[in-house]
Amino acid sequence: MYQLLTNTKVRTALLCLCMSGALWLFVVLGKTYQYNYSLSVSFVNTDNPHQSIYCSDSIIDVHITSSGFDLLASRLPFRKSNNIQFDIGSLSLNMQSGRAKIPTGFLNKQVLSEIRMQKVPIQIMPDTLILGWNKTYSKQVPLVSRVKVECKQPFGVSQQPELIDKYVWLEGNKESIEKIDTLFTKEITIKDIDRNFFTFVPIDFDFNQEKVSLHQSNVGLSIKVREYTENDIVLPVEIIAGKDDKLRLFPSNVKIRYKVAMEDFKKVNTDELSAYVIYSNDDEKKKLRVMLSNVPDFIKVISISPSKVDYIIQK
Repeated sequence: MYQLLTNTKVRTALLCLCMSGALWLFVVLGKTYQYNYSLSVSFVNTDNPHQSIYCSDSIIDVHITSSGFDLLASRLPFRKSNNIQFDIGSLSLNMQSGRAKIPTGFLNKQVLSEIRMQKVPIQIMPDTLILGWNKTYSKQVPLVSRVKVECKQPFGVSQQPELIDKYVWLEGNKESIEKIDTLFTKEITIKDIDRNFFTFVPIDFDFNQEKVSLHQSNVGLSIKVREYTENDIVLPVEIIAGKDDKLRLFPSNVKIRYKVAMEDFKKVNTDELSAYVIYSNDDEKKKLRVMLSNVPDFIKVISISPSKVDYIIQK
């Protein structure tokens, strides 16, 4: 075998064979070919994502006229047929008509991008697609929770229960949809919570009506829970009044009962808290309401006792 390959005549013959094969391949790939490629098509409306679009043909045939080199470079003969999606919003259609005829020549640019052959002539069959859609409108409205949470002692919610979907989509006729600005969950109470909790709650909506539809019947709800402790402190009541006004309060101290998460208990600095009343010469009230200042966000005030104090004006 080695002697055969080292023979000059044999090597020359093999070289000629390779060159003729390469020349034949170059000639074959340089020819122009007709190639058919099928694509499944669908249409959507990004301005109204819940609107159903119907098309007369679900598959289009793309007739490609190209050289063998371009076909080989695109690998089109080796690829599976894909789905291509068109946005009818980009086609400038009259959406109120409910029906339209689309010359498939309008789709050439996106089809060429899909088959990765930008500079070759193509013809799409059928030459016209007929689209139809229902004349429905969609609207996104806020969703508000009406869920109450009751925790086991000494636990409590650390923040308002949070809906996973703060907005929902409605679909229906324009007149009915415009009357709806907000949707709510049903009024329910979740009891005996002592840990972080996730559940689904129903949306308060009449699903039997025909004019407006909602595509989800419930929504996820996340509840964050922390362990709390309660404590009391006594604060003197400061008086905010005019320079010439001298008041005496009864009582002059109030008891504050507050709740704080166990993990935040060491953060509480009662020296920063203060209680005060505001008096004005025009004030004819017999009692003044006690208010608090410098209360950190992690402290929840349960009660102020008393919440109002008596006063006398000293002359």
